[in-house]
Amino acid sequence: MLRVQVILMILVGLLMSACQTSMLKQFSELKPGMEKDDVLNLMGSPNQTQRFHGKDRWKYVFYDQRIRFEKEIQFFEGSAVYIGDPWQPEASQTASAMDSLNEERNKVLDAQVEQDRATRRQIFQEETKPDTKVRYVPTFVPIQ
Repeated sequence: MLRVQVILMILVGLLMSACQTSMLKQFSELKPGMEKDDVLNLMGSPNQTQRFHGKDRWKYVFYDQRIRFEKEIQFFEGSAVYIGDPWQPEASQTASAMDSLNEERNKVLDAQVEQDRATRRQIFQEETKPDTKVRYVPTFVPIQ
């Protein structure tokens, strides 16, 4: 009797472990247009949530056969609009690309400002040059 119970327990354990599905397979079942509740029922709670540009972004990190997967779902007004790898901006729109572009623009603007200063300084100096002829010399009466 004890032997049958042990075999039965082992068999139940094997069957339960065989019922587990991989997160990757579950993620592949997601479709755009699914509601948040449907995604929660299928995938469980996300590892990270974020609100960005009016969209809710859920990130899932999981391992399948020792390979790390990072997947993202974006929701707009409660429905999934993007399902896949984490969204990355175009190379021309990354922060470092925008910083270098702004730095180049600032260099051009600084050069223009410096040129304008030099021009204005020269005009001011020409306008305020002392005349060689004396126009008015005040007379002073000593105080007694």
